[in-house]
Amino acid sequence: MRIPVLPALFGAVLAMNCSGAHAAPLPPACAVGGAGSLSASPTEATARNYVLRFSPGTDAPSLHAASVTVSGAGGSARDMRDILDAASVVLLGALVNHHGAGCTADYFLATLQPILAGLQTGQTYDISWSSPVAQTGAKQIRFGALHLHLAGGSGAQPIAVSLDLGGAGMTGDTVLASLLPQDARSDFSLPAQALGPLLAATAGRPARSVAVPVTIRTLRARRGDMQLEGSGSAELTGSPDAASATGHMSMRNLPELIETLRAAGQTRPAAALIMANLVGHHADAADTSWDVEWAGGILTVNHIPLPLR
Repeated sequence: MRIPVLPALFGAVLAMNCSGAHAAPLPPACAVGGAGSLSASPTEATARNYVLRFSPGTDAPSLHAASVTVSGAGGSARDMRDILDAASVVLLGALVNHHGAGCTADYFLATLQPILAGLQTGQTYDISWSSPVAQTGAKQIRFGALHLHLAGGSGAQPIAVSLDLGGAGMTGDTVLASLLPQDARSDFSLPAQALGPLLAATAGRPARSVAVPVTIRTLRARRGDMQLEGSGSAELTGSPDAASATGHMSMRNLPELIETLRAAGQTRPAAALIMANLVGHHADAADTSWDVEWAGGILTVNHIPLPLR
């Protein structure tokens, strides 16, 4: 997965005096958001019948949600409303792989100031989307619910992040629809000072020169009888070939995934997974596990490079 990171102000973000800092409103050059109704306080904001669309034009990628809720010590009702918009911009950018030139690093860093100040003192934040639907062209990806949880520490301790998604489905891309996990959860941690640039790069201008270390405690994804689990560490960059990762993964019912790829005409990844199955550790007929490494654009499974390209 490509997760680009902007070369911007890692150390400066937390070094800035965040007392009295306020989140920034959504720039019209980045996206336009609106809601059927909105309630906001210094600790929570909820937008119902929420719509957000990247700029410019009515054909740009869009996000619709029955509701979006942000809770935590944001600083003011306006801050919480702005954080809600920024989080939705990041979600939409991640889902449709869209980078808006108007979604600048300065905007995201300013909007995160109240959250970064709270995370430094051990505060927690929750962002939930109910029935979100992301659309770009004829493609539409939807979920029953998405939930992001952030927990801070003190000083230089990393941020603990949990992401849950459920009820996933897709139209307009039969291959991806046949592979998309219905439910998934990931628990990971990253340096607090990396949060702003990482989120900014997801929906803003990607860059290649900065690496973000991430520790993945758990990763679980399920589709029908297929289930993937993993843990490890990664260094995320603006270039997939420069990124690296190492860890342990296991999968239940791998042959079902191979057949799904074959049926979709994806012969190269199907062949790679056949090799992975051959070199994997088999606890029983249904479970396969591997030690994996990604470096230099090459995936190595149990010390054997796989031909993904």
